[in-house]
Amino acid sequence: MNHQRRNILFTLGASLTGFFSSTALATAGARSPNQLNTQVTVNTANLQKLVDRASIIDAVNIIGMGADLRDWKACRAAFADRVLTDYTSLNGGTPNTVAADTLVAGWADFFTKTFKATQHMITNHIVTVNGDRATCTSHFRAHHIYLGGESGKTWTLGGFYNHGLTRIKGRWKVTQMKMTWTYEEGIRPG
Repeated sequence: MNHQRRNILFTLGASLTGFFSSTALATAGARSPNQLNTQVTVNTANLQKLVDRASIIDAVNIIGMGADLRDWKACRAAFADRVLTDYTSLNGGTPNTVAADTLVAGWADFFTKTFKATQHMITNHIVTVNGDRATCTSHFRAHHIYLGGESGKTWTLGGFYNHGLTRIKGRWKVTQMKMTWTYEEGIRPG
């Protein structure tokens, strides 16, 4: 391992001192590169928490990013086969459990017929993991530009999401999605 790569590894390890043995890191700089690999002790439970958190956030984010890129396959991959959706704060009605294929196909049809472009920003994720189940609460801002090219014809919606996820075959999948809007600007579709 070259000196530059070793320093990058050391810097990464130093920035995650809660997850690596600080004693091993403190003396790692004085050791050979081969010894560095054998001396760093990883707390695997904490490392798994980081991996789970990143995977959960990725599953939540790809729903909006997939819709924006019109990558419906990626969007669909974030969901379990059935998903409980709750858009009652926006549309009224009741929460509904649907097949994820049906949900995403409906979005694809609606977005294609309605919007020239969209941008979903999903931020400030709060993740809680309990075994093979998790929740993720996050803020969102969704900006929509209508077809037709009329300048200023947009709809922006903001609020927060509550996602429920389950680890299925080693991957985190969204099983519940509740959207609560707190503001909107522009022209609502319909």
